[in-house]
Amino acid sequence: MKIPEPLLPLFEAGVITDVVRPLMAGKEASVYLVRAQDELRCAKVYKSATERSFRQRSQYSEGRTVRNSRQRRAMAKGSKYGKQLLEAAWQNAEVEWLFRLHNAGVRVPVPHHFSDDVLVMELVTDAQGEPAPRLYDIRPSRDEALALHETLIRQVVLMLCEGMVHGDLSEYNILMSGTGPVVIDLPQACDAAQNRNAARLLKRDLKNLAMYLGRFAPRLRRTRFGPEMWAL
Repeated sequence: MKIPEPLLPLFEAGVITDVVRPLMAGKEASVYLVRAQDELRCAKVYKSATERSFRQRSQYSEGRTVRNSRQRRAMAKGSKYGKQLLEAAWQNAEVEWLFRLHNAGVRVPVPHHFSDDVLVMELVTDAQGEPAPRLYDIRPSRDEALALHETLIRQVVLMLCEGMVHGDLSEYNILMSGTGPVVIDLPQACDAAQNRNAARLLKRDLKNLAMYLGRFAPRLRRTRFGPEMWAL
């Protein structure tokens, strides 16, 4: 297919050699199936701030530090330069968390390259080697739903051990690989210790998991992670 304009710099630099097809489009980015280093990978193209629909970004980014005082002032004032810095920080947060979480054993896509508002990372595949579906796209049995819930709670705990709360965890940003669920979409991930919203966002993540998987295993709605337990 024709190389999309945002991917042209990486194509010209030889980072990617072909764009196979679009994979999905979301509120934060569009994702393409690409060929790089003789492997199939995915390229996440971040949308500009004017194109996105992600609301209340400040509740996620609270606690993120910027050492440069000039940059910090520009971001606080909301100048054009400051907005560019905020945009870069939003994207960089996902890349940094992906590296940290992967190294900590959390099931996330392996990042390979990031530049020009594009993140090239591992292509998560199903048992047949095809791009993995979202959790939303499958219908697990009762026992499968219970096992998935247990696995995902363990992933949430591992994230907390790294000081992170996903903040937007749901059936839409969990991919079902051939070896189990993989968590995606992390630009909004927040610092569990520095962000005053972290506890509320964590409870919402847990509620989302229980609500969705509870459709297939109703007893999840009555566990300590079930939706009735949280007054959000």
